[in-house]
Amino acid sequence: MTAIDRIKQNHNTINMNNLYETDFLEWTIQQAKVLSEHNIQALDWDNLKEEIEDLGKEQIHAVSSWVKRLIEHKLKLDYCPDSYPRNHWKREINNFQDEIERRLTKTLLNKIDVHKEYERAKRLVLSEYNFNFPDKCPYTFEELMTRLTDDER
Repeated sequence: MTAIDRIKQNHNTINMNNLYETDFLEWTIQQAKVLSEHNIQALDWDNLKEEIEDLGKEQIHAVSSWVKRLIEHKLKLDYCPDSYPRNHWKREINNFQDEIERRLTKTLLNKIDVHKEYERAKRLVLSEYNFNFPDKCPYTFEELMTRLTDDER
């Protein structure tokens, strides 16, 4: 690499770092463009690495959040004697299952901690209702994802 090439590369790196800070959307467009061109010199390696790591974490967070909401409504449905909100909870359970199915991959499935999400969901339900819940999550992931039957609806 010549001295001029190094100067150009350094200038491009500075421009990409600046673009990352000032216009994230444009930065993503530019990074996708240089990836499609296989132009590895133009990649903003540090920020690209960080964004890829964050993307993976965000996917785990999104599915975990839906699992927590699913458990929250399943607990209400299973433990609350109130009849009025039951249909609402059932609809919500169905919607949460849809959202989980849309996002779930085999890799993400291994990252979901149902027991941690149970503790979070239990705290939410206990802020509304005074029930005695099991110490450990009474549901497996498979049970949570099992669709309600017509009798349960």
